[in-house]
Parts: sequence; structure tokens; C-alpha cells
Amino acid sequence: MKKHIRVLGPCALVLGLAGFYLLQPDVAATERTASGNPAHACQSVVAPLAGTHSQVLIQGNRFTMGHDNAYPEEKPARSVTVDDFYIDTHEVTNAQFAAFVAATNYITTAERQPDPALYPEIPVHLLVPGSAAFIKLSDRPKGQWRDWWKFIEGASWRQPNGPGSTIDGMEHYPVVHVSYHDAKAYADWVGRELPSEAQWEFAAQASAKLEHANTWQGHFPMQDKALDGYDGIAPVGCYSADDSGLFDMRGNVWELVSDVFTGPAEGQTESMAQAVSMRVIKGGSFLCADNYCQRDRPQARQGQEEDFSTDHVGFRTVSPIKTDAVSE
Repeated sequence: MKKHIRVLGPCALVLGLAGFYLLQPDVAATERTASGNPAHACQSVVAPLAGTHSQVLIQGNRFTMGHDNAYPEEKPARSVTVDDFYIDTHEVTNAQFAAFVAATNYITTAERQPDPALYPEIPVHLLVPGSAAFIKLSDRPKGQWRDWWKFIEGASWRQPNGPGSTIDGMEHYPVVHVSYHDAKAYADWVGRELPSEAQWEFAAQASAKLEHANTWQGHFPMQDKALDGYDGIAPVGCYSADDSGLFDMRGNVWELVSDVFTGPAEGQTESMAQAVSMRVIKGGSFLCADNYCQRDRPQARQGQEEDFSTDHVGFRTVSPIKTDAVSE
């Protein structure tokens, strides 16, 4: 959409008109291992899942939401009660989103021409349809190893790498390059809702115990050893389901939820935060590594612009059951 990124995307980095803002690693690097890689069973698991809107029942309860000793935006740890609800077994796929678009002729945020009145700080000639994508080290210009995000003019859910690219053969992959507005439109169409942050975090608790997930093995951003079977996004259901029967609540792609993200995201100033409407994203992505962005945990959270998209943010839905969360 915009030819720059006004705000830090998930795992926090800004792409400005003039260049990139790099954050230092969060902790000392330690390498993950993925013995017994489950990815070989992917296709047999994906086929029966991806064409459906299967859900599992999550029986509500009281739980401790948030964390006091990790990233600042996870504070405070507090007691929250969530009622019973149903949640998708996996992230919404390209095939499912394509059915929505075919039925409604919906045009995603990334495919629309931005309204200059909404972005007075951006030169008009830079306001073009598109989306942001992670650029592998091997594909970056020599000497630009830090520049791992790029706004790609024309990139969208159906053209993930820009004009000429396609999702043919990727029907079972999570749909990406979708904004919060796109995700909500899909949820409305299918008669469901985006999960609240409390619902999502409560449902994800069982995933914290999983040994395998689609994350980054190696020192980010220099080398992904792909010990988990993928060096980027993976089809849904390639890794073991958790005890609740949910796939990919950890890693693969960040997932949009309905809650507004208040306050600055990592690396934002207060003025930036006030200028941009943000929604919470959960779960981390294939870019989460031990030396950087350790957010593939249930409590972790980030802010994502409502009107912007990337190639590592998707979503799943919940059934419209009243599930008001109450902090105590």
C-alpha cells in the first residue's frame, strides 16, 4: 500500500523512506534443534484440513494472562476469565480466502490505491498498492545484510512476491498480506469473529509445550538452517497439533486478533503510536529465533497497523459465542 512502513512491524523494525531501523538482538543466541522433524507428514495432514472451517471447543476457565518478566508490553500478569468458545483448528488458508473473494469480489487493503487524504505525511507518488515482505540474505544487495524488510509494489495475498508471482500450489498455506480490515471482512462473511486476545492466549497455552513449530533455527537474520523443514512460511498443519487439537498457534505466521494495541509498539515513539491505529497480533512467526524476537509464546504480543499487511501475518476465526473476558 504505502511505499514505506510507518511503523515497526512484528518483531519490530521500521522501513522508512530513507532506509531501515535495526534493533539489537534480544538475548544471546542459542540454537534450536528439531530432531524428529514432523514436516514430512505435512501433506497427509493438510489435505483434509485446509478446505474446511473445522473448529475445536475450548472450555473456558480462569487463567493468568500476560507476563511480568518478558517484554514490557506483556505486563501486567493478571487473572482473566474466558467463557467457552470454538476456534479454528488452523490459520485461514489461501484456498479459503480465495473462496471469500470469489463470492464477494472483495479487494484487500494491499490491492487498493491509498487515499492521499489519509496519509498527508507521505508524498503522493509513493502511495501505491503493495505490501511488505521479508527478504532472505541471499536475495539482498551486497553489503545490505540488515535490510531484511522491503515494501513490494503490487504484492498482495494472490501475488505474495509482487507482480508475476502466484499462489498456485500454495492453496494450503496461510493467507498473508492481509490487513486487520481484510481479516474482519472474511470473518464477517463466514459468520464468525476474530478472536479476542484473551481467547487466543487462553487457547494457545497448550501450544507452549510443543517441541516443534515453524520458527527460525540459526542466528537471525544471517542463517536459517531450516531444521524444522521450512525456511519460510509452511502449509497449515505441518507440525503436531497441541493437546487441544490446534495447529500453528506457535510460529508460522502472526495472527491478528480483535483487540486494539495501545501505547507504542517496540521501537515506536508516542507520536507514531497516536497517529496509527493498531491491532494486537499473537503467536510469532517463522522469523522468531532464539537470538531475536522470542515472541512465539502465548503471552507475547505485538502491534500491527490496521491498514497495512506483511508476508508473515495471517489470522484464524472463532465462532460468535459470547466470551467476554474480565480482568480481576
